[in-house]
Amino acid sequence: MNEKKKKISIYDIAAVLGVSGSTVSRALQNHPAISEKVREQVQRTAREMNYKPNALAVNLKRGYSKTIGVVVPYINRNFFSSAIEGIEEIANKVGYDVLICQSNEQHEKERKILHSLSQGKVDGVIASIAYETNDYTHFNNLAEDRIPLVLFDRVSDEVKAGTVRGNDYQGAYRVVEYLFSVGCKRIFHYAGFQHVTVWRDRYRGWLDALQACGITPGADWVRTGGITQDAGVAFAREILQGKALPDAIFSTSDWVALGILLELMRNGVKVPEEVAIFGYANEPFDELITPSLSSVDQFSKRMGCAAARMLIDKLNGENPEDVIIEPELIFRDSTRVSGMLSV
Repeated sequence: MNEKKKKISIYDIAAVLGVSGSTVSRALQNHPAISEKVREQVQRTAREMNYKPNALAVNLKRGYSKTIGVVVPYINRNFFSSAIEGIEEIANKVGYDVLICQSNEQHEKERKILHSLSQGKVDGVIASIAYETNDYTHFNNLAEDRIPLVLFDRVSDEVKAGTVRGNDYQGAYRVVEYLFSVGCKRIFHYAGFQHVTVWRDRYRGWLDALQACGITPGADWVRTGGITQDAGVAFAREILQGKALPDAIFSTSDWVALGILLELMRNGVKVPEEVAIFGYANEPFDELITPSLSSVDQFSKRMGCAAARMLIDKLNGENPEDVIIEPELIFRDSTRVSGMLSV
């Protein structure tokens, strides 16, 4: 069995050369108090012994790491991977590396990640809050550690941070306006957990738009829960057990909308002829399914770029304003009902 190779320290180099650890440390940093002869001798010995400096210790001493921490619920969701692409694009241009972590929507995992990042690993953090999280102490601890924080997409007024978010209220409002304009009156909504800002804002947009159209929704028109395909299937089954089908369903998530669409069609419901379906996030699969799914584009890469610029401004001592990105409705086959026109 191979033994783990011992990592060489400055004290191992000091023992070989018969000098103090502080002399080795200063020589490796080209300190002017150390003679050129000693510096060369120490640095040559360090190379020969394959000495690797402790990056974390160096960062703590210097006070910076040139690294940005990014914490997202999932890395494999297109919205977040696209946002990360934008963050990296901006960060790399100004010499920052990006350390990416995922919370898997878990509060405790998110808390541990932020604690770890705060230990000298990063200069600042960009994050989107896990939906299990409703205690934000771990985010506010970053401010106490003087680590700048930018939240994107999922934000909270209880967190001291800059924010980059989509206009989710307006996006939802416009979806309902469109559906009403083409003849839909019974417009159901899958809303997501309401302590999460983006889903709460979309619910408010749906409700206010219905009221503006003179429609009072029934109690069975809306459901809350997680944003998974299975949740969409469950909502569709509830709808099928009801007395009458809705004219349209607006989902706060394309994944839920996918489950709804497939389950309705498995049960003989024609989409969009009997029920129109509108999602949110403009996932890549929207164009690949039949019928293709109408959705709202949040411009996630643009959101990531804006979050990175904001954090870099904060790291440079500036106080940038919060950013709101306007969404765009993308019309596809799931809302092209006979006799109805896209706007």
